[in-house]
Amino acid sequence: MMKLRTLTLAAMFAAIISIIAPFAIPMGLVPLSLQTLIVPLVASLTTPRIALLAVLGYLAVGLAGLPVFAGFQGGLGAFVGPTGGYLLAMLVFPLIISPLMQRVNQPWMLVLSTGIAAVVQLALGTVWLALAANLSLEVAMSTGFIAFLAPLFIKWMLVVLINLGIKRSIHLPIA
Repeated sequence: MMKLRTLTLAAMFAAIISIIAPFAIPMGLVPLSLQTLIVPLVASLTTPRIALLAVLGYLAVGLAGLPVFAGFQGGLGAFVGPTGGYLLAMLVFPLIISPLMQRVNQPWMLVLSTGIAAVVQLALGTVWLALAANLSLEVAMSTGFIAFLAPLFIKWMLVVLINLGIKRSIHLPIA
């Protein structure tokens, strides 16, 4: 049976993701959002179970229609449209970052795991984009992957810096 503490922390992190994630800059079919900043940050700060439950909770709230996705969107349409793969691939962050950080809680692992997860999430979303929007893989790569590499790098470094700042400033009871 899952502990009340685990569920409470997961719900709290899902709420934080839901508040921050909708802010986005429109960029064609796929907006530049804060989802890929807050989700990996949560994954880097919590246990794999809490992080996965938080992301699943966030996706469930959005699927139910609340406007928690990029650009304050929500509902089933967000999952079946061009951004659906990016949303579903948010699960990559807690599946990669959290377990690796639990094994090796070092800044270099934070950099490595966050980078790997970000590239995998972006790649999975791009494949979905190609299928959902009926684009060639070349066009999907240029509009849904390459165009997001610079923002990916910036968010990647922000996740690392924010994580290290939080861990130095306060002791989070998250384990």
